[in-house]
Amino acid sequence: MRTLLEKPQWGTGQAFEGRIVALRKREGIIRSLHPVLGRPLENGLPTFLPQDTMHFYFNFSFLTNPGPSLTMHAAVMSMGSRLSNPHNLVAQRWLFPEPEHLDAAVPTPISTNTQEPWVDTGLNNEQKVVVRSLRSAQTVVEMVHQILRIQPNAHVLVCAPSNSATDTLAVRLAKVLTPAQLFRLNDEKRTFAEVPEALMHFCYVENNHFAIPQWPVLMAKRVVVTSCLDAGILARAYCTNTCLGMLEDGTMNILHPTIRRRIEPHWTHLIIDEAAQGSEPELLVPMTVVLPYCPPPTAEVASPGKIPQLVLCGDPNQLGPIVTSGRARDNELEVSLLERLLNRPLYSRYVKDPALGTRSIKPIANLVKNYRSHPAILMPPSAIFYDDTLEPCAIFNGIITWSGLPSPKIPLKFIGGQWKEECIDERATWFNEGEIDQVVATVTSLLSESDASDPPLRIEEIGVMAPWREQVWKLRERLRSRGLGKVDVGTVEDYQGREMRVIILSCVRSNKRFLVDDVTNGQGLVHERKRMNVAITRAKELLIVIGNGDVLKGDPYWKSFLQFTLRNKLYTGPALDLELDGSYISRLESQLMAHYCGVAPSDEDEGTMLAGGIARELLRDIL
Repeated sequence: MRTLLEKPQWGTGQAFEGRIVALRKREGIIRSLHPVLGRPLENGLPTFLPQDTMHFYFNFSFLTNPGPSLTMHAAVMSMGSRLSNPHNLVAQRWLFPEPEHLDAAVPTPISTNTQEPWVDTGLNNEQKVVVRSLRSAQTVVEMVHQILRIQPNAHVLVCAPSNSATDTLAVRLAKVLTPAQLFRLNDEKRTFAEVPEALMHFCYVENNHFAIPQWPVLMAKRVVVTSCLDAGILARAYCTNTCLGMLEDGTMNILHPTIRRRIEPHWTHLIIDEAAQGSEPELLVPMTVVLPYCPPPTAEVASPGKIPQLVLCGDPNQLGPIVTSGRARDNELEVSLLERLLNRPLYSRYVKDPALGTRSIKPIANLVKNYRSHPAILMPPSAIFYDDTLEPCAIFNGIITWSGLPSPKIPLKFIGGQWKEECIDERATWFNEGEIDQVVATVTSLLSESDASDPPLRIEEIGVMAPWREQVWKLRERLRSRGLGKVDVGTVEDYQGREMRVIILSCVRSNKRFLVDDVTNGQGLVHERKRMNVAITRAKELLIVIGNGDVLKGDPYWKSFLQFTLRNKLYTGPALDLELDGSYISRLESQLMAHYCGVAPSDEDEGTMLAGGIARELLRDIL
C-alpha cells in the first residue's frame, strides 16, 4: 500500500491505496505493506507495541477495475467489424451458425483406428467419440493430446473463464507435455502464490512478474493455456491469427509480388472449457485471437487457409456468468455464448434431425455418463434438466447407511418445515435459524452413525450449501461452536464443479412475498433452475434437502422434485397439497424404483409411472 491522503478529514485522517492480491472461496486478501500500519513489519504483517494507540479498523472502498471491461469491449468491437465484412464468413459461422454452414464445411478426417494410443486410458467410448469428432476437462486434455499427435503443425489455444479452471487444465497437460511445448500465460498482476507449484516451470517470469516470452519462444509453443480474459495479452502483443496473417501477407507481397500463396493460421484450434460459465464478451476475447486472417478481395492468394477449429465445452444447464447489473441481465448478458448457440436451429434440431450433419461432421456431442452420483440422486435432474438422458456410472462410490433415511436403499431425503427467515442489510442477504438447527442436527446424527457407512463417513466428506452468504456464515459459526468446524460450508456458487459424499442443502426461503425480489436480483433457489441444478447434483452418495415445500412448489422445477420425493416416500414434514401428476418421471425412476424400494409398486403408482412415461415420450416428440 502507499499513502494517498495525509490531510485530516475524518478518523485518523489517513487513507491508503492497495490492491487485492488474491480471491479465495471464503475471503479476499489485501496486501498492506506500509510503515504507518505498524512498526516493525514482520512478514508483511503489522505488529504493535503496548504504547501504540492505533486501532486495526479501516473503512474500505472498492473501485471497479476497468481492465476486464476494456478487454471485452475491444474484443466485441473487433468481432463486430468482422461480422460487417461480407468476405469474412468465419465470424458469422461461429457466432450465428446456420444449418447450411455445416453442409458447406470441409470435413476433417476422423481416425477410425480403434487401437489409437490414448494418453488417458480411462476415457469411455462416448468421450473417445467426442475427441475423434474434433478433427469435460478430462476429455479436453485428451483432445489436445490427440490433436498434437495427428496434426504435427497444430498450435492450440486452451482457455477457461476462471484461473482455477485454467490451472486445472494446465496441470493435467503438464503431466505429459514439456515446458518447450506447453506455456501457461498469466497476467502480470497475478501473484506467484496463486499459481500451482507444478506449473511454475511452464510460466515465463520477467522482473519478478509474470510476462509473455519473446516472439520466437512464444511462437514455438504447441499449446498455450490461459484464462479467457488473459487471452487479451496475446491480442495486445499482436499475436493473433489476423495480425500474423497481415504480417505474412505484407512481407510476401514485398518479397514475392507475383507468387500466389496460401496463408495458414498460426492458431489452429481454440478449446474453451467451462464455456457456459463465461459471458459472451468474455469468450469473444480468445475467439478474436484465433479468428483467421481475411485477405482483401484483390489479394493474390491461391486459396484460403484452413479455418481454425473452435470447440466450446460446458454444461448450459448449470450456473452461467455472474451478472449483478439488472440492466445487463435485461439485455441477456447472463446468457452464455454456449447457451445461446445451443438454442439456434443448427444445434437444437441436430439431435432430432441427424440429416443436418454428415457422418464426419458432428456439431454437438453430449456426455451423458455420470460418474459422480448414486442413480437415485440422478433421477430428478435427469428428467428435469437433461431430457432424461443421464446414465449412472458411479461404480466406485461408497454407501451411506443412516437411520434417518425414509427408505434405507434410496440415499435422498427432503426435510420440510416452515421456519422463519430473517434478513440483514435491507434484504441484501438472508438466514434461517430453524434450518440452521436442522442442518446441525442432521450433521450430528450422520456422524453418530458414521461407522455404519462403507467406508466410514468422515466429517470433511460432508458438504453444506445455502444460496445466501449470511446463512453460510451463521452455519459455519454454529457448526464450529459444536466442534464441527471441518464440515465444508459454502454457497451454491462455491460448489460448482465440486462434489462431496454427502450434501445438505438449506433452501432458506420460507416466505412467498419475497420471491419477486429474489427473481429480480437473481438470488435464491426458487425460479433459478441453473442454481437448483447445481445444488442437487453435487452429492455422490447422499442428498438431503431442507426447505419449505409450500414455497418451493410454486417453482415448476421444485414442484417436480417434490413430486419425486412424495412418490417415493422420501418427504418428511408438514403435509403438502401437491397432486402427483406423473410429470418429469425419468426412465431411471421407472426402471429402478421398484428395485430400490424392495416392493412391487401399487396400482396407483404404476398408473402414475405409465402416465409419466407416455408424457415423457410425447414431450420428446413435440420439443
